[in-house]
Amino acid sequence: MKTASTWQPQTPPSPIRVLGGEQTAPVGAVNRVRGLLCALTLVPLNLLAAIQLLPVYADLKGWLLVGLVSGMTGALIALIRSSRAFRPYLQVGLLLVAQFILGPIITLNGTTLIHVLPTSQTLADGFASTFGSFKALISIDPPLGWEAGGFMALWTLLLWTSFLAAFLEELHPLGQEVRSDGGIDPSPLLSILPILVTMGVSALLGTSHGWHPGPAGYCQWILVLLWASWRLGLLQPGRVIAKSLVLALTLAITLAGTLLVPLDRLALRDRYRPPIDPYQFTSPLSDYRSYIKDHKDDTLVTVHDLPAGTPVRMAVMDRYDGKVWNLSDSTIPGQSSDYRRIGSTIAPDPDDGNDTGGTEGTSFEATFTIHRDFGHAWVPMAGQPSSINPEGRLSRNDLYYNKATESAITTAPLGADTTYTVQGTTKARPSRDAIKNSQAGTASVPPVSNPPDSLSKVAALVTSVQSQPGAKALSIEARLRQEGWFSHGLEGDYPSPSGHGDYRIDQLLQAQAMVGDSEQYASAMALLARQMGLPSRVVLGFIPKDKQGDISKDRTHQDASGGTTVDFRGGDAEAWVEINLAGLGWVPFYPTPQETRTPDRNLNLTPPNPKTLVRQPPPPLVDPPRDDQGAKSRAHIGGQDADKEASPSFWARYGALIGKILAYSSPLWILTLLVLSILALKAWLLNRARTGGSPKERIERGWKQINSLARQSGLRLKGTRREQARAINQDLLGLHEPLIVEPAGEDDLYRLCAMADGASFDNHLVSDEEAVEYWKLVDQVRRSILEGLPRFRRWKARLSLRHIL
Repeated sequence: MKTASTWQPQTPPSPIRVLGGEQTAPVGAVNRVRGLLCALTLVPLNLLAAIQLLPVYADLKGWLLVGLVSGMTGALIALIRSSRAFRPYLQVGLLLVAQFILGPIITLNGTTLIHVLPTSQTLADGFASTFGSFKALISIDPPLGWEAGGFMALWTLLLWTSFLAAFLEELHPLGQEVRSDGGIDPSPLLSILPILVTMGVSALLGTSHGWHPGPAGYCQWILVLLWASWRLGLLQPGRVIAKSLVLALTLAITLAGTLLVPLDRLALRDRYRPPIDPYQFTSPLSDYRSYIKDHKDDTLVTVHDLPAGTPVRMAVMDRYDGKVWNLSDSTIPGQSSDYRRIGSTIAPDPDDGNDTGGTEGTSFEATFTIHRDFGHAWVPMAGQPSSINPEGRLSRNDLYYNKATESAITTAPLGADTTYTVQGTTKARPSRDAIKNSQAGTASVPPVSNPPDSLSKVAALVTSVQSQPGAKALSIEARLRQEGWFSHGLEGDYPSPSGHGDYRIDQLLQAQAMVGDSEQYASAMALLARQMGLPSRVVLGFIPKDKQGDISKDRTHQDASGGTTVDFRGGDAEAWVEINLAGLGWVPFYPTPQETRTPDRNLNLTPPNPKTLVRQPPPPLVDPPRDDQGAKSRAHIGGQDADKEASPSFWARYGALIGKILAYSSPLWILTLLVLSILALKAWLLNRARTGGSPKERIERGWKQINSLARQSGLRLKGTRREQARAINQDLLGLHEPLIVEPAGEDDLYRLCAMADGASFDNHLVSDEEAVEYWKLVDQVRRSILEGLPRFRRWKARLSLRHIL
C-alpha cells in the first residue's frame, strides 16, 4: 500500500538488499561509487574528443600528459565534497588555481624553478597564453610542440569541459534515471554536451587533413553511445550478435551517406589571414643594385657550417605587374606572400611544389650572423629548413616563414649582430639530362600583368628548336649567358640602367647587344619562361662567387673550431630564377653572364648571330620612365595635383586597440551579456503573464510564476495547488512571518492558492481589479521567497531557465 507523501523533510533509511538471508552493501553507497566512475570515465572520452589537436602539436607524450592531467583536475574539482553554501566558492577558487598556476607549471615548465615552483615569468606567460594560445594554434604552422605556450589551449579546453561534464553528471545522481511514470529521464545525457564542444573546437583548431577524421569520429561516437547506454541502464548483457549486427548496419548506412555528400573540412587556420602583410614592402629586387653600390666589399652575413657552394636566399617574388617583381597579392597557400609563424620544427608541405622526386639531400645545421643593419625584413635562409632557432635580438614571435618559397621574414628590424640557427637539407641541382627531358610543373603562380612587348618574339626565336619544356628553360639560360654582356652601370662601368620594368626589359632584349646585371637577366628569363607556360619566379639572395661571378666552393674555408665558415659580401648579391618542373620541383637557373664578360666602349658589341635579335626600336622622345620601387599601382600623382593625406579616422587609430580590449575581456562581457539576457527574458515573460489575457488567465499564470520560482529554487513540487503551497511554505517561507494574515488565519500563499483554484474551477466572473490585487500578492510572495534564499541560491534561482514557459 502506498502511503501519502508529506512535505516534511525526511531522511529515508538506506535501502538494504537481502540475498539468501544476508545483507549486502547499501544501494546508495553502490550508486555513489558507480556515479564517481561514470564521471571519471568522461575524462578519457573528453581527451579522445580532442584527438584532432594531435597533428597540431605533433607530440603524443605532451598531448597525453597535458590532456589527462587537465581533464582529471577538472573532473575532481567538480566532484569535490563540501557544504552546499561553500562548495561553489571552493570550486571556483580551485579552477582559477588550476588554470593560472598549475597549468602554466606543466605547459611552461621551462620557466619554472626546479620544474616545480612557478616564477613570475611562469605566471605572466601563463596568463597571456590562456587567452593567446588559441590564436597561436591557428596562426603558427604545425607542428607546434611546446612552443609559444600552445599547450595552454589544450589545458584550458579540457580543464573546463571536463569540469562541466562531471558537474552536470553530479547534478543527476545515478539511480534516478527512471521517472515516476516508468519512462527514462534523458537529463543525465547533458554531461555529453561539453564533450561535443571539445570535439567541435578541436576540429576547428586542427588541420585541414586532421588525424584520421573518419575512424576517429566513428570511435568517438561508438564510445559515447556505449557510455550513454550504460549511464541510462540500457546496456544489458546478452544478444551480443544481434546488437553487433545492428551497430554494423548503422555504421554502414552512416558511412554510405557521408560518401554521397562532398566533404569540406573547416579549419580556422585555412581562413586565418596572418597579421603580417608582405605586400606592404617595396620590391626586394629594386634594392639589388644598392648592395653592390654601397656594400660591395662589406661583409654582410657570415654563415658557419653551411655546405660549400650553397646559395643563401632572402626574397622570392612570383608576381610581375609591368614595373617590378614582387610578392603575390594574396596569402593563397603555395604563393610567395603566404608567410606564417612557425613552431619548433617545420613540417614539409606536400602541396608546395617542392617535390624533388625523392632526391636525397645533405643535412646541415648552420648558424647565421648578420653584421650590418639590412634595413628590410627579409631573413637570409639556405636549403630547405626543418627548424629555425632565433637567438638574441631575433624573437620567434617576430619570425614568419613561407614553406612554398622556403624564405623567412621578420617584423622586427634585422639589425647587426642578429644570430639564428637553421637546420635543414640542401639538394644539388638535377642533372642536365633530367632537366632537359622534364615537363612543366603544376605550381600556382600569379599571371603576368603588362608584359614587355618584345617577350613573344624573343621567346619564339630563343626556343624555336626545342620541344620539351625543360629543354626550353635550358635554352633560355644558355642564350642569355652566352650572348649577353655584364655591367652594373656604376661609375666607370659600361652604361646599364637599373630597374626591371617593361621598358628596361624591352631595352635589354631588343638592343644590338644585351647589357645588364642579374636584376635584368633574371627578370628576363622568368618572363620568357612564363611566356612558354613554365611556372617561374625570381629569387634574390647571395651566392659564394668566384672572380667570374659563378658559384664556387672555394669561398668556404675551415675555421678554428673545426667547422666551416663563408662570408657573404655585398658584391655576392645575386638574382636568379627558379622554374617548376614536374618531378623535380623548383629548379634554379643562373642566366646572368660571367662578371668578367664586360663590354668595352670601343668594342663592337654586335653578337655573332645578329639574325636572332629583334631590331632596336627608335629612341624615345622623352626620358624613359624610371622603375618605381612601389608595387601597388602603375602611376602616381605628385606635387600640386596630389591630394592631401587625410588624417586617420577614429577607428583607424584606435580600432585595433579596441578590438584587443574586447577580445581579452570577452569572458567577462560575454558572461555579463548572458546574465542580462536571461534576466531580461524572465522579466518579459513575467510582465506578459501579468498583463496578457483575461483576468482568470492572469490569475492562473500568477500561480504558475510562483510554482516556477519554487522549482527554480530547487524544490520539487507535486500534487494539488494546496499541497504545493504547503511545501513552499515549509521549505521556502518557514523562517518568515506572513505578510498579511486573514481573519480565517490563512497567509498570502494560501490565499493565492485559493484564488487560483477559484479562477480555475468556479464559473463566476473575475474582474480586472481582482487580477491586479492578485498580482500584487504574487510579487510580495516571490520577493519573500527570494529574500529567504542564500545569496548563491538566490542568484541561481534568478538565472535558472527551468519551467520558464
